[in-house]
Amino acid sequence: MSAWGYSWFSQHKQALELVLRRFKSNRLNTLLICLAIGVTLALPSILYAVLDSVNGLANNVKTESQVSIFLATNNSEDTIASIKAALEKNEAIKNFKFVSKQDALAKLQAADANNEVLDSLENNPLPDAFFVEPNKLDADSITSLQAELRQLEGVDEVVVDGAWLKRLNYLVQLGKEAMLIITSLLAFALVAVIGNTIRMQILTQQAEIELSRLIGATKSFIRRPFLYAGGLYGLIGGLFALLITVVVIYLFNLSIAPIAAEYESNFLLNTPSASTCVTICLLSFLLGLLSAYFAVSKSLLHATK
Repeated sequence: MSAWGYSWFSQHKQALELVLRRFKSNRLNTLLICLAIGVTLALPSILYAVLDSVNGLANNVKTESQVSIFLATNNSEDTIASIKAALEKNEAIKNFKFVSKQDALAKLQAADANNEVLDSLENNPLPDAFFVEPNKLDADSITSLQAELRQLEGVDEVVVDGAWLKRLNYLVQLGKEAMLIITSLLAFALVAVIGNTIRMQILTQQAEIELSRLIGATKSFIRRPFLYAGGLYGLIGGLFALLITVVVIYLFNLSIAPIAAEYESNFLLNTPSASTCVTICLLSFLLGLLSAYFAVSKSLLHATK
């Protein structure tokens, strides 16, 4: 290692050791500051977990969405067979299921405890139906498929069971926009917390800074320990945020599991992935670093006036 490289490494090592000693001598204050940062970062992290899980639920539901084709009541077997052949050839259709009007009536009778009204009917009022799962679920593809299916001979009505899914997607999108706004506001709050903390440290160490300036210390040398302090505040706060997020999700999943079981669903909040954890720690570290940089730069600027 060259002399310059050794000097650079030594200076950063000394600055980091100085910050760690200060953290150790003020354990309680350091812990409270990092915990406050962790709680602040945990709020958007939990909101992101909720939106990610709901978005996953919406994607799973999309695979179950279908187009219902109700046939005219007077169709012959040949007409039904012709419609079935057309559906098999249609490349926009992933798969489909045929339910005869007799099967539909039998299911209705099995589900309805009071069959007096059904028994009084002379004819079966229910139509034959095909239930189609499309290959593509975007609005244009569904609209085109719906128009194409209506042109088939013997088709009475084509119903798309997707309006509620669009509303769910709109709500998820609205939630994402709200999360961005909340995250931005909390980021400003985080900058203020770390910046004020570093500013207070500068005030308490003003005599030490002045002495370093008198013996020829550069601004970079004076600034370096505070930058490390800001970065470590952010990083430790990010780790606290992940811990809080995981605990909250775990407790929520324990509470929601019995309710989801009642509705025959396996809906649970997803714990943060490895990439999400790295992103949260990296962003919190950078926010802490930037907060410290602006706080120290402003203090040094005032000191030179």
